[in-house]
Amino acid sequence: MNTQEYISSGIVESYVLGLASAEERREFESMCLQYPEVLQARVEFEVAMEKQALNNALAPDPGLKNKIFEQIRQSGNQLSGNSAPVKYLNWLKYAAAACFILLAGSLYWNISLYNKNKKLKVDYTNTVAKLDEIENEIQLITNNPNVKMASMKGLDPSPQSYATVYWDTTSHDVYLMLNNLPKPPSDRQYQLWALMDGKPIDVGLIDNDYFIKETRLLVKAKNVQNAQAFAITLEKKDRPDVSIPQGTMYVLGNL
Repeated sequence: MNTQEYISSGIVESYVLGLASAEERREFESMCLQYPEVLQARVEFEVAMEKQALNNALAPDPGLKNKIFEQIRQSGNQLSGNSAPVKYLNWLKYAAAACFILLAGSLYWNISLYNKNKKLKVDYTNTVAKLDEIENEIQLITNNPNVKMASMKGLDPSPQSYATVYWDTTSHDVYLMLNNLPKPPSDRQYQLWALMDGKPIDVGLIDNDYFIKETRLLVKAKNVQNAQAFAITLEKKDRPDVSIPQGTMYVLGNL
């Protein structure tokens, strides 16, 4: 999937402004978990919206208090000879209450915007730090001359899916990059396989938390001594024998 086209489609703005449908919101939230650049676009737009709201927020006029009390004083002078002071006091009470509500509302609105904007900045900073960490890890792996890469393309069950495996031919370490895989059902789980002479070798189950919490995008799998290709299948959870694939294959790629 071309994430830049997805971001440019207007879905970020529709989601943040509350204009997206329920289905679009679910899809967008899933995309934020799968693609750091989509999450970054969301955070940047939310921060921009908050900045605009703060810049356009109407602070109470510093002279508003004096104007109100001056109007009250003039009204008091006009009604000093009135035989019905109760009406005057009621009007004064409502005016004071309205003034207090306006001031309190403005204060609450500005404090809420400030706190939310502060949280968004923290989230954005954490996201950037996380992306930098992942990028550094990938560079360390890809710059290793002993590392081979398998780009796994989507098969018929999910043509848009793809993932990447980095295999160190010396240490036999295996790293999986979760580029784009649909979120699995709660009763199923993805599993990574190495293929050698057509025989599948279990390289490890992929925890569903990676698709829910996006704890990491680069996953350390089991070591593999020999491999010619890698694949990912969607398997039933808690099946008795995990050494034999039984589910549907989603992606496949040769070294």
